[in-house]
Amino acid sequence: MFMIQSPYPCSSRRMAFTLVELLVSVAVIAVLMLVLTQVLTGTQRAWGHAKARTEEYREARAVFEAISARLSQATLNSYWGYKIDASGNPVLYQRQSELHYVSGPSSILLGSQQPSSGHAVFFQAPLGENLQPGTGPAGSGPEGLDSLLNGWGWYVTYDTDLPRRPGFLASSLISPERKRFRLMEFRQPTERLSLFKATSLIGAAADALPVPWIEAQKSQQDLYQWFKTNLGKDSQPLADNILAIVVQPLSPSIVGVSGVDTSFAPAYIYDTRRHQWPDATTLAEKCRHQLPPMVRLTLVALHEEDWAALDNTKADALADQLRTWTTSKYFTAASKYDEDIKNLGADLTNLRLSHRIFTTIVQIPAAKLETSREN
Repeated sequence: MFMIQSPYPCSSRRMAFTLVELLVSVAVIAVLMLVLTQVLTGTQRAWGHAKARTEEYREARAVFEAISARLSQATLNSYWGYKIDASGNPVLYQRQSELHYVSGPSSILLGSQQPSSGHAVFFQAPLGENLQPGTGPAGSGPEGLDSLLNGWGWYVTYDTDLPRRPGFLASSLISPERKRFRLMEFRQPTERLSLFKATSLIGAAADALPVPWIEAQKSQQDLYQWFKTNLGKDSQPLADNILAIVVQPLSPSIVGVSGVDTSFAPAYIYDTRRHQWPDATTLAEKCRHQLPPMVRLTLVALHEEDWAALDNTKADALADQLRTWTTSKYFTAASKYDEDIKNLGADLTNLRLSHRIFTTIVQIPAAKLETSREN
């Protein structure tokens, strides 16, 4: 018996892909690469968007922290003294001060002429802002006088950036006009603090002793002139795309679930001198020369990309709508604060406006939590 042996040993056989198999493999790899590319692109886009959001709200977050720190330094330097009647006789012993704190809807504090949004707050604090340069580093105050008393405050306005630009950056296609909601910081230097300016009471005799300007005011709007007169001159932009700030005075309370009391500022207005309007209500008595022990501070920030996508005509119309929301639709009744925050967020979402709401409770150590008068 004979066996025929193959000229090619089994160990030396070569296996190869057919043309069909190669085409299928290439197609599968192409599909996988396409899917991976789409996933990578989507991830990169999401990461970039999230990073942009973080960068966008970083300014708002930093501003929010700065406001909280400075608001906690508000002071009245209150003291106890006798109230003197027209005959010069003391009638009661009550809290007094020469300073002023006021917060509430900006439409009331600043009037309708200012395109404001949300609330505003103005007060005095030892922050050392002055006009005279010191001997230290640039921008520092006089040596050893870094606790000078200043008028301070914040409000939101909707305006253009053109008046603040240098001449070479006038509006053009390269550098178009920017209309934005802007958080403004009011910084009144010590040299322009007008509360102590000597004046005489209206109707007083010619030889009457002068009294401080703040004591002579007898109406709400006259009283607010200390910050309104030079509001533009003493203000500067602090951050863009801040839709509103909300300032809600609070007092500790053992009644209710929240543990806070808003009854002494039911419409958000808190004025340590509302008795000079004149106002003889219990609200005026509760806040007479008395700082609120706590303030719930809220800041509503918008996203730059959403606003930049609008032309000026659409932006102006939308701004009017948002200003109406933050000045009259919401934040007019302190008891509805939580509901207003929720509804405003829903309204902004419906308008496809990305936003972030920051909220904190600011303690004001200078508040004394004492009654405002003693017989």
